[in-house]
Amino acid sequence: MDAPAVVSLFHPDAEIVTPKSLPWSTGHYSGLDGAMAYFTGALAMLDDNRFDVEEIRVSGDDWAAAIGWWYGHFRSGGEFTVRFVHFWTLRDGKVIKGEGISDTDGIVRASRGETVS
Repeated sequence: MDAPAVVSLFHPDAEIVTPKSLPWSTGHYSGLDGAMAYFTGALAMLDDNRFDVEEIRVSGDDWAAAIGWWYGHFRSGGEFTVRFVHFWTLRDGKVIKGEGISDTDGIVRASRGETVS
């Protein structure tokens, strides 16, 4: 993942809400600097990371949800494959709010060296 490329999809007033239990998360991020902090924090811990999207649900032109499987491999050795749902609210074609829901217990266990699938 290229963090600057991902952050370019965000509105300057963006908000990201994630579970605080993720090893790299503070739970809430604001603006483009916040988005960059969230994504670079994750990338600092993961040497491989991908989302296999099974379905995208859209409501009008200002809301979407992505559903699928999230795979990650920690630099410390653990790896995970967990379900995720990401909700995206858009303004002017950019993400104004992103919220992710996933099996954070599996991710935390993987951060401690386990393989979780």
